[in-house]
Amino acid sequence: MFDNFSMRHVPALLAATPMFLGGLFHGLTKPKEALLTYGMLERTANSREGQIVYYGHTMRTSTLGLLVWVFYLRGDLVAVDTTMAIMGSYCGLADVLLLWYYGDRSKVPVRLVNVSLIAAWGFAGMTAGSDK
Repeated sequence: MFDNFSMRHVPALLAATPMFLGGLFHGLTKPKEALLTYGMLERTANSREGQIVYYGHTMRTSTLGLLVWVFYLRGDLVAVDTTMAIMGSYCGLADVLLLWYYGDRSKVPVRLVNVSLIAAWGFAGMTAGSDK
């Protein structure tokens, strides 16, 4: 299963694992705490409506993390990089904008750096790249 493991795979797996498990368990079992951790304001985190909508967000996040793992275990490293590029750019930018307009703006710089690194790794094809 990990016969072709390379240190180049670590960033993708480090991004995918908390997305999959955190999105699945933290978001579904403790939506208020997850919303606060994500950077939403207290009034949003306390609202039933905000928590319900957040379930959709957690499933999207969990699905993207799961896709990275499935592609990785299948050996499709190009698909891993493609998923990373989309996660970091399209989904990541949406997350940053959401925080900017509706959440805790102090969380934006860290979130922007994180999603930018994920996107850059994917766009550069680093997971599928050669170790030579």
